[in-house]
Amino acid sequence: MVTSKIAEILVEIFIVMAVGYYVAYIKLVKEEHFKMLADLTILVATPLLIFYSMYVNYTPELLKASYKLPLVSSFTVVLTLLISAFIFKLLKVPEEKKNALYALSSFSNTIFLGLPINMALFGDISLPYVILYDLGHTPLFWTLGIWVLSDDKSFDVKGLKQILNPSFISIVLSFMVASLRIHVPEVIMKSAYMIGSIAIPMALLFIGMNMYVIEKGDLNYLLFIPALIKLILTPLIAFLLVYYLNLPVIAKKVAVLEAAMPTMITVAIVARQMSEKNGFASTVVFIANLLSFLTIPIFLVLINKL
Repeated sequence: MVTSKIAEILVEIFIVMAVGYYVAYIKLVKEEHFKMLADLTILVATPLLIFYSMYVNYTPELLKASYKLPLVSSFTVVLTLLISAFIFKLLKVPEEKKNALYALSSFSNTIFLGLPINMALFGDISLPYVILYDLGHTPLFWTLGIWVLSDDKSFDVKGLKQILNPSFISIVLSFMVASLRIHVPEVIMKSAYMIGSIAIPMALLFIGMNMYVIEKGDLNYLLFIPALIKLILTPLIAFLLVYYLNLPVIAKKVAVLEAAMPTMITVAIVARQMSEKNGFASTVVFIANLLSFLTIPIFLVLINKL
């Protein structure tokens, strides 16, 4: 059942990517308009999706139940980033690609792919643990991840502006609203959901469109390295982190599976949004999703050791 669920979700992802590729092929959307689509996805749809998801799913009681899980996801990302930086330095990766490759190696598709797979495997009991894992993961992407992807590593006003992006502000605002139990009118939440729901399909279409315009010179073995780091090294780090922790077994299993998910789709969009040189990031996301057909079942076996 779980294997078929994984296959079903991944096939859906590839179909939407293929539509994006075709849209670019027939020139329905031209390359000069790609940044506009990226801005719409990142600056409008994604912040509203985050706000809606946090408001609906988060409660202070949830954090008290397994507060270590957000720390596990944060440490997993940071350790993966450090190790991937060392690996790409050894490989002498071109300077203009290394920032995107670091991020592509480290951040997981925790919700769109991770949530349905965990629920298919463990049932509704896994939902709060998936949310807790994501609580440490997603804010880290919109702060540390954005900093990693940026060419400007300074902490001046310009650097701070990149970290204080709409998605991070949305996380902070929704966290405060949910924690203080502030009631948001239903009409606002429905509007947020309506706009936010386009974020994931738009992101997948965008990745497909970028794959059409990728330069042949970008197609080399380097595209496989971040995918393999993400699919093998990251979940192994998570496994070692949770093995000795005093956490419910279900929480440990969710953490490892979330870390085993392929690269976070948003990484490719933000990478391209920041620099046209990072169009290859979409191909890395495609490769990671393709290889996850093989790697996720391996970690489904490994988590039975927890």
